[in-house]
Amino acid sequence: NCMSKTGNINDASGLLFDYLLEHYATGKKNDAALSRFLEIAPPMISKIRHGRLLVSHELMVKIHDKTKDHKRLSLDHIRELIAA
Repeated sequence: NCMSKTGNINDASGLLFDYLLEHYATGKKNDAALSRFLEIAPPMISKIRHGRLLVSHELMVKIHDKTKDHKRLSLDHIRELIAA
């Protein structure tokens, strides 16, 4: 069993967001910074973290595109993080 920083066992979307915060977000390492980096509303991140919304294909592509200026996060790696 994996535990994300959110404290939920097998919280795969939390693992994805924690990975993005660690490797890509600048400044403060919180969901507000992540929402600015991904250009999505903070409530969307909260809903995904708390299991009320799934990571959509559109969000996976957005994550892939937003990481292009860094070491690009592949769609396969995104899927692996979600399935962890």
